[in-house]
Amino acid sequence: MHLLVRHSHENKKNQEMDITHKLQINATARTIKDAVATQTGITGWWSKDCQVGESEGENSLLKFDKQGTIVEMGFKTISVTASQVIWECTTNANPAWIGTKIITDIASKDSGSEVVFSHAGFDDNWARQEPFEMTKQGWEHFVNSLVSYCETGSGQPW
Repeated sequence: MHLLVRHSHENKKNQEMDITHKLQINATARTIKDAVATQTGITGWWSKDCQVGESEGENSLLKFDKQGTIVEMGFKTISVTASQVIWECTTNANPAWIGTKIITDIASKDSGSEVVFSHAGFDDNWARQEPFEMTKQGWEHFVNSLVSYCETGSGQPW
């Protein structure tokens, strides 16, 4: 697994920063797409307590118990295809997440699949603060959980 932190310079006013993981997963593209786009999949590696909108335009709500405090995150499904799933964050206690996108690009390979998993669109100013480091660490856990779930059927969701 490779972690890349990438600057996006498409918008000259506000530069953005992305968290990107490049993965080789020993699973079919369909297995990976289902893991990142369905109720069963999300509960297997990311959030045990969630309601997932599996079609474009539908909303999802994920809940996490963070040391006795329930944290909620809302997402809108922007796109679901065999090779890409995009969610946009609509609600989060951390305003830096609002409007960011979770993008999963999936490509079938001879042995398994290549996946580029990104959390894209963080404001560059926020990305230079400590909470961004915690976000990167959190994604490291969940990306490892995604790989485990896709390869073995067992992840480490919260």
